Formats: sequence, C-alpha cells, structure tokens
Amino acid sequence: MPVDICVGGQKGDEGKGKICEYLNSNIGYDIILRVSKPQAGHSIIHNGQRIGLATIPCGFTNPKSRILIGTGAYISIEKLLKEIKTTSLPQQRVGIDYNAAIISEEHVKEEKANLNLMKEVGSVGTGSGPATRDKIMRSPHLKFAKDFKELSPYLTDTKEEINLCLEKNGQILIEGDQGYLLSLTHGNFPHVTSDDTTASAFLSKAGIGPREARNVYIIFKPYTSRVGAGSLENEILNPEILKWFHNEGCEKGTVSGRLRRIGEFEWDNALKAIRANSANKLCFTHFDYFQKNEKKEEFLSKLESSILNVYPFPKLSIISFGQNPEDTMSYEKE
Repeated sequence: MPVDICVGGQKGDEGKGKICEYLNSNIGYDIILRVSKPQAGHSIIHNGQRIGLATIPCGFTNPKSRILIGTGAYISIEKLLKEIKTTSLPQQRVGIDYNAAIISEEHVKEEKANLNLMKEVGSVGTGSGPATRDKIMRSPHLKFAKDFKELSPYLTDTKEEINLCLEKNGQILIEGDQGYLLSLTHGNFPHVTSDDTTASAFLSKAGIGPREARNVYIIFKPYTSRVGAGSLENEILNPEILKWFHNEGCEKGTVSGRLRRIGEFEWDNALKAIRANSANKLCFTHFDYFQKNEKKEEFLSKLESSILNVYPFPKLSIISFGQNPEDTMSYEKE
C-alpha cells in the first residue's frame, strides 16, 4: 500500500502544501501528484521566497520526484506554464495526462459573469465550474491537454506511470485540494466548490484503486478560516484580533488574494472530516497561533479526549509552528 493522500479537514486554506513539502522531503516519493482545479491554491516558502501554486504540487522541491498532473485535473494552460517556469522544473520531471481537461477563456468569462457564483457563493472566477459542467454534459467544446501543442512536451499517460510505479513498489503522494466542508457532495451547499474533495475522490481522479491507500494525512489549523461566504462557527469580527491572522498568520487567499474570515476550531466538523476520509494521520499547521503555552496545552488536551480517543482513533502526526520548512516537525510518539 504505497500511496499516501493529503486532504483538507476544514474549509480549505489548511496548509496542505506545507505538509506535502515536508512529507516529500522526509519520505522521498517517486511520484507526487495533483488532480486539482486552478481555484485551489497552495503556497510554501522555498529558498526564502513564498511560492503560490494552483496546479504543480508543493512537493516539487524534492528533485528526485516525478511531478504528475493527473487525468482528473482541470488546467489553465497559461497558469500551468507559468508555474513550471516559476518552480524551474525541467521538462523531464513533469508529466501531464493526455486527458486532463482544459479551462478556456470562455469558461472564465462565463463564471465571472455569473452573479450567483461570484457574489453569493464566493467563487474566485477561474472557470472551473463551467468547465466541469461541460465535461459532465459531454460538450464538444471541451478540450483536453492532448489538443494543445504547447503542452505536448509534457504529455503522458499518468495512469500507466502510476501503475508502473506501484508494480515496482514505488511510493506516491497525492496532494489533495481545498477542504472537506467545501466538497460539492459533503460540504455546506451551496457554499462549496465544483468537485468532491475527499481522499476517495482524489484516488478516483488519479485512477488509483482504494486498496493502494496507505496513509491519509488530514490537515487542520487550530482555528477555522474560509475565503468566501458560508457558515463559520463563532466567527471572529474584532479587527484588532484579526490583525494577527491577516498579517503574521498570512490569512490571505493564494488565488484570490482576499482576506480570509476567521472562526474558532469546529470540533464536531473535524471529527466528521476525519471519518469521511478514513484519516489516520492528523496534521496541524499555524500552531504559532498559540501565543501562550497553556492555551496550546489546553487545545492538545481537548484533542486527545475528543478526537484521538474516539473512532477511527487517528494519530497526531505533524505540527507546524511557522511558515518556513524548518518550522514543521513530526509529533508521532512510539
């Protein structure tokens, strides 16, 4: 079972990219894979600079890993090529599935003109919704990666590469997107994204069967944030308190640039997310949020009693105390 999956346990923005970079630095996966849409941005600090990525997985920093964009992905060609340039990835390290769907300018224009999506739901206007609809409706206007010459140097059958890797007992990491409560199927409809965002969905979009799954790392923050409209328990509205989140906490959307709304940690929703994803490894980012050590210990004590000791008995695996790679560390106990 050599496939690990990273998923978001909240409403996106949990710091999945940082955890994926940490895992790939320490484990060294043969393949690191995304099956994303460009409205889902991840960011990391690499060589002292913040890099925001919507398609390339953050584990690209390990030069030994093959970077794949799977068949279930939706691609903005301009953004993808820009990310390949930004990350200085050599051509031979990147593989894009022939049948990854392409988001056109018409998709973007249509989404931005939809007042319900932009104003009520809080879409970031990347065209992902209309492109998904066209695929479901088998529209002849939908194009795929294989239809564009500029992508030809990267084209591959990602499912074939994955299966060859599995045959050799290689290791694969799937970098999931957004968060459980933004799932089109399981989230707080209508304030959701245009796809399912669970571990099983990421496996399906990659073309990997469930028996190959080894670990599901679910990522949380010790509070909750979201970019768009929708439910947020015990939302923090005090502008003085919000300063830390928006400045030191860097709570701004990677794709949208919008300031994120902030609320308290949602314990019941966290357990639902763990169970829906069969998550066995818990990861927490933004632990520098705890300015006083007793608050951190109080949170960990409640975590132990309310989540770690109930089914499915996940283990606290990784904690991050800051933005830089060295601020992330293993928390697993023997």
